[in-house]
Amino acid sequence: MRTKICIAGDSILMARFPKDYTGQSAIREYMAQADVRINNMEMVLSDFECFASTFCGGIWLTAPLAILDDICTFDFQCYTFANNHTMDYSYQGLASTLRAIKERGCAVCGAGMSLEEASSPAIIKSSNGSVAVLSISSTCDDAARAGDASGAIPARPGLNMLRHSETFLVTQEHMEALMQIAEVTNINGRINNSKQGGYTVIRPDVFSLGPIDFKVSQTEGKISSPDPRDMARMRECIKKARHLTNYVVVCVHSHEIKGMLDEESDSFIEEFCRACIDWGACAVVGTGTHQIKAVEIYKGKPIFYSIANFIFQSEKVMALPADYYERYGIANTKTAQEAVAVRSQNGTRGLEVEEKNYIGLLPMLEFEDGELKTAIIQPIELGFFQKDSTLKGLPYIADDQCTERVFQTLRRLSLSYGTEFLLSEKGIEVILDHWSHP
Repeated sequence: MRTKICIAGDSILMARFPKDYTGQSAIREYMAQADVRINNMEMVLSDFECFASTFCGGIWLTAPLAILDDICTFDFQCYTFANNHTMDYSYQGLASTLRAIKERGCAVCGAGMSLEEASSPAIIKSSNGSVAVLSISSTCDDAARAGDASGAIPARPGLNMLRHSETFLVTQEHMEALMQIAEVTNINGRINNSKQGGYTVIRPDVFSLGPIDFKVSQTEGKISSPDPRDMARMRECIKKARHLTNYVVVCVHSHEIKGMLDEESDSFIEEFCRACIDWGACAVVGTGTHQIKAVEIYKGKPIFYSIANFIFQSEKVMALPADYYERYGIANTKTAQEAVAVRSQNGTRGLEVEEKNYIGLLPMLEFEDGELKTAIIQPIELGFFQKDSTLKGLPYIADDQCTERVFQTLRRLSLSYGTEFLLSEKGIEVILDHWSHP
């Protein structure tokens, strides 16, 4: 028995599909080959009755409930909802989105009324086997993190969060300079008092300059690690899901990067993704930064570090809270579209001006008896060059020229992981005969 799984990237849809949108049928036909179809919902669904959080995932994103009906026409069975926009509109927005997805007969995972619910898998059953989907995000405000009940204290709604630590390595000379800066600025005054009172843990080998941790090292740079508590929890979640279903897919949303380039996944994400495979996941699929990233075949299983966007219309947000206007010093008499235009300098800067943010991947993964048999990638383009602005951000099957560019990009980004690709009439095939792992 062979099971096919197709995963689409981030969906941010702010307006109903226009009548002249023609890309849907070809994409739907392609995804219909799959037994299980998954999409990441990266916006809150509400009819503007929910109050905004003081924080957001970059911009406060919410769209009318009816928007979901258009996305559902792609026949997704499962939506993941752990990302940096999950809690843009607080607990009301979270509840509204979960309710809207469930009312349309779709499964949802990655967020919930407790950490237990947010960590639980969505289970999709088909005639060709069952698949459990887990969703987690490393990028969000800590206040968005779900929590479990404790005695008389009820559970906290939120998302399934992968916490992590960052430590910057510097030479002894640079460490002494940091200590001098701390001394003359008193930046550590409050935290030092907290340490003396026992409220903040003292780590002898770490020096903190404000919230940033440093260690002395002969080699300078940054190291990052996933939180052991979240690792242990996800290990148990994957193992339990594996007992219930034939396959487990983990979807991870992350904006953290290793160095200066958005195309490079951070070290702690690599560690987490590989651990998920070790624990029993059949695939790990990432989204987050809006560009495609490398593909790794680890122990015969695929890790897509980012498949990028599926629908991308964040600049077309219909309403914004007062906090947005205050943040950018914009008069609150302006409409949401006018306010966004001020921030983007009339569409000349930001994510919306780069073509690479309007290209995504649709992986089609085929498994048999627990083994990955084929991994074929269908590139999509999101109308970056459309003359009609209402079509910008909507997905289309990529043409041959775009597919060739994606092929070359994946080859370049995946070279260090040893992953090879073949461009054929089927799409971009991941060569599975030469997989290796660190």
